[in-house]
Amino acid sequence: MKRTTKRILFPLVILLLGGLQAMGQNVIDLKITEVLAEPDSLGFMDDYGQRNGWVEVTNTSYGTVNMGGCFFTDDKNNLKKSIISKNDLATQIGKRQVVVFHGTGDNSQGTFYLNFKIRRGSTIYLVSNDGRTIVDSIAVPANLPVGKSISKFANDNKKMKFIVDPNPSSPTPGSMNGDANAESNAQKIAKNDPHGFILSLTSISVVFSALAILWFLFWILFERPAKKKKEAAAAALLPKKTASKPGAVTPEVAAAIGMALDLDTSGEVYAAIATALHLYLSESVHDAESYTITIKPSEGAWKTHGQTFRRLPKAKK
Repeated sequence: MKRTTKRILFPLVILLLGGLQAMGQNVIDLKITEVLAEPDSLGFMDDYGQRNGWVEVTNTSYGTVNMGGCFFTDDKNNLKKSIISKNDLATQIGKRQVVVFHGTGDNSQGTFYLNFKIRRGSTIYLVSNDGRTIVDSIAVPANLPVGKSISKFANDNKKMKFIVDPNPSSPTPGSMNGDANAESNAQKIAKNDPHGFILSLTSISVVFSALAILWFLFWILFERPAKKKKEAAAAALLPKKTASKPGAVTPEVAAAIGMALDLDTSGEVYAAIATALHLYLSESVHDAESYTITIKPSEGAWKTHGQTFRRLPKAKK
């Protein structure tokens, strides 16, 4: 019974953890893209006809993200200051969609209302539904003019990489910041290389460079050590060479002694061989020789005898 229960619970736990992880990954795609602290007389009005500060959030992904259960705060020590309702389907933010939260100080007014007012000089945090993970934040300048907002602009809305614009700008609540018609890198490449030659050459170069690096690493890590191992094994099989130095009994010397003993076994021969070996091994009478014999012709009378020969006259017929 216990084993069956474990078999059932284990897959359920894995699925639950996978679902929580997927939810966390979706929430990470949310970005605070614009904040206004103090509106002017022409500022954006909420459903009650009031003008207050507001926070704009953009879903940068290509999937729907549920903001229900997430939090807003301006106090890092209180990350659960203002919770977003879990019971409103409007918190399902579509792909590349933008929503605005009003900082009225009373979140009972609706799903998109915060229970704190947005102040200049504060930092607004978007916190995940776990109440601990800060998803995104934006600092509100203390000198932000009335009716101006601080924004994050995306130079390429296809990549959705936002950077904070330090200069206050005219507010654009509910619309994506940046140039939505900006050319992506792929579009720029297609424009500059219509036939794809540069892209093909670049791809081939990258592939061959990677293969060359892999071959070099393989040679360093495997081929070279294997070659050295083979050479060492072959060297171990070869007979070791012994240095022939004066006083050492080489195989040639031992063979000569053996042949001499076979030719004559008289006592005088044994004594002569013993004496020779003693003198040879003690290096007392042996000098290093080159084992080269040079025979020079002697100067004698026969060498110049031919010079005294004379030619006889031919006989007359």
